[in-house]
Amino acid sequence: RPRALHSHRAVACASVAGAPCAAERGGSSAGLHCNTRTMAQSGNPASRPWYGEFLCAGTAAVGAICFTNPIDVVKTRMTLVGPSYAASLPPGKPNPYRNPLSALAHVGRTEGVRGLQRGLGPSCLWQFSNVSVRFGVYGAAKSATGIGDGSDAPLVKWAKSLGLAAVSGGFAALASNPFFIVKTRFQAEEARSGGAADALLSILRADGPSGLFRGLSAFAPRVIVASAVQLSTYDAIKDAVARRTGLRKDGLGIVVASSFLTGIAVVLAMQPFDFAATRIVNSKTAAESGRAAAYAGPFDVIRQTVRDEGVLGLYRGGTANYLRFGPYCVLVFVFVEQLRTLEAAATRWRLAPA
Repeated sequence: RPRALHSHRAVACASVAGAPCAAERGGSSAGLHCNTRTMAQSGNPASRPWYGEFLCAGTAAVGAICFTNPIDVVKTRMTLVGPSYAASLPPGKPNPYRNPLSALAHVGRTEGVRGLQRGLGPSCLWQFSNVSVRFGVYGAAKSATGIGDGSDAPLVKWAKSLGLAAVSGGFAALASNPFFIVKTRFQAEEARSGGAADALLSILRADGPSGLFRGLSAFAPRVIVASAVQLSTYDAIKDAVARRTGLRKDGLGIVVASSFLTGIAVVLAMQPFDFAATRIVNSKTAAESGRAAAYAGPFDVIRQTVRDEGVLGLYRGGTANYLRFGPYCVLVFVFVEQLRTLEAAATRWRLAPA
């Protein structure tokens, strides 16, 4: 074999579980498999295309939202429904949005499958633009800064990862905010004509380009907090479990357990910001309604909600949010780990000698 290939194998031949790979034991093809698998999981831009993690993460998120979009529809509507809606119902008629299960049943009964998957197209655009940037920028930043090379204590590594993930969340918020507006408006209504392109053009006609970034002051903190907690916590839990058990980091059991616990932490941290962002982007602007906007900003949403509905009003839709984000978080990490493995297999095939 060419000398360069042997040298390349020798540089990165530690397997995920920490055992020496076949290249160190004198193997050949197994050593190349170990090397490419490690490259795909580490996200090292020197070893894989810069867009590899972007594509893996974005595709994983689209797959996950296809399963969890019905819960997202319910979460959106529960967030928007306030005490005035319940008061407007006829006496004796229960609020269909009193809990996630009743809301799911109501939407399914009155709108069918189309209603449960309302806004799926904009949701896929939102997920791909958001998660691809979050994971891609985070992975590139980790490689560039050397986080994960084993030189830092676990707590220090987690703190550094938290900061990098927060930065990646800021970029993701800018990339995905227009699609978040559109998907929220689609999900909030029982019927809407036109598609995502029509909705984007309608926003542009009413408010200009700045309208596409309406609610960014609330959406950005939501994405930054979610990104910081999700990526850093997942890495920390997965590393700790693998270190204590000796299991592979990409094993299905570790991935599911780590992502399940991560989902709980993320929802607790981001719910107030998610609540504010949802209400802002669904409300009409002054140009659209012809009168003053309902909210001056995210903190005005929080202030009005606490005044009218109490502190717990900020967590309206929180259960539905976790029922969406918990399974979604598990699916994203399971899918992205599998896609990284497929990418490694493709790299292995590409580097194999003729």
